[in-house]
Amino acid sequence: MSQPLNLSRSARLAGVTRGELQKRIRQEGVETFEGKIQVEDLIRLYPEINMDNAPVFERVQRIKREARPKAKYSDGWLPDPEVLMSRLREFQHTLVQTKAALNGAEMLIGDTQQSLQAAIDAPTADLQQEVKRCITKLKKAMGRLDRAEDARATVFAKNALLKIVTASVRLLPSGHEFFVDGNDSILEAGLKAGLHLGYGCSSGNCGDCKCKVVSGAVRKLRDHDYVLSKRESEEGYILACSNTAISDLVLEASEAGQGVTLPQQNIRTRVRSIESAGTDLALLNLQTPHTKSLRFKAGQRVELSAEEGSSLSLFVASCPCDGRNLQFLVPRQGSGEFGELVFNGSIAEQTVLLKGPEGGFVLEEESSRPAIFIAAGNGLAPIKSLVEQAITIDNAEHLMLIQLGANAPGSPLDNLMRSWSHSLDNFDYHALSPDTPVEALLSLINSPEVEPQRSDLYVAGPEQWLQALRDSGRMNGLDDERWHLQATE
Repeated sequence: MSQPLNLSRSARLAGVTRGELQKRIRQEGVETFEGKIQVEDLIRLYPEINMDNAPVFERVQRIKREARPKAKYSDGWLPDPEVLMSRLREFQHTLVQTKAALNGAEMLIGDTQQSLQAAIDAPTADLQQEVKRCITKLKKAMGRLDRAEDARATVFAKNALLKIVTASVRLLPSGHEFFVDGNDSILEAGLKAGLHLGYGCSSGNCGDCKCKVVSGAVRKLRDHDYVLSKRESEEGYILACSNTAISDLVLEASEAGQGVTLPQQNIRTRVRSIESAGTDLALLNLQTPHTKSLRFKAGQRVELSAEEGSSLSLFVASCPCDGRNLQFLVPRQGSGEFGELVFNGSIAEQTVLLKGPEGGFVLEEESSRPAIFIAAGNGLAPIKSLVEQAITIDNAEHLMLIQLGANAPGSPLDNLMRSWSHSLDNFDYHALSPDTPVEALLSLINSPEVEPQRSDLYVAGPEQWLQALRDSGRMNGLDDERWHLQATE
């Protein structure tokens, strides 16, 4: 039997999201072991797997067509030449081993066929007939070796190709897995995958991203000021921010789980831009220095302070996968002097001090259940962050976002919701009137296709409205054990 594949890589091979794969596994009753699936089971679920429509193959062909004769050219997705050559050497090693095994099987079949042919001279007629049947089977097997191209061979070839352009990383002790694409460092790839890896500066100065290579090979992308001791280097420790993966890796690394409190941080940021999201809502985009990123969890909030002294506590509205570029939704009403600076544009001339994070309205990151997100009023900011994190992690079978109140047509938020709806097969978006009764909202949630009893529910909005929603849900027999509520006003 073929060696099993982990679910993340299997989803890439099948061209589906991990959430969709997990849903199919549950629906079809396929057995998995330690997060892995047998190749035969994957082929049974997705018999259409082939190289002709492989997304990885198509991207490689595109890269070849668009290749430019420039030194050190990269489109940001393909690894740099040295990393690519290292992975090609790993690929060659895999092919050599596979070809050697195939040659050995061919020789064994040939030798067995000759031995059986010699046994035909035995006097027993029944034995001769049995031997002839065995020889016929072996000849058919030899014929298959000459034209070996079946579904398992296709999965093997596609998996080998995937390993050239990406490397997988498995973390201990959590067991989390992610892929390193292009010229990303191990830290960058882990953060993009939605994991809360330990780090401080992300530029090689602090050493907080130090981790141990258990197996696999890495290559240093950049020099770093933090000095690893001789013993640490000998034991395989590296800085995740300054190295990339050459082959598939197993690392011992620290992560912040759901119940772990992240350290309080004070970071002075600059204003990248202020965008209008409607008459009474602005998107404030801040950027941290190169030497400092904000570590936070989706659904948490921070305090922002302007140079002249005004401050405002706001939920981060962006994904934790990018701790340098942060987004905040600033309502005109209730934002005080800080809000006035945003709406008149003068905040762009100042630096903004950020303090935080805080709050426990966070994602059940290990859950593969469907997730329903509901935002009312100023609850859109933490909900937006949670949705982006859920999309990044790609664990949930299905995602549904319900927003009470429409976004301004053509605004960045409106465009974002449209892009999610159009590009994600397992995502549904509903924009309802801000005056929608809680009974009507519960009716939408309680529909059979939504499966509310199996879902994780995340709701953010005014406190009185939240209480009314919970009370009505209980009266209608809904189990609120997996409800996560956050008051925003």
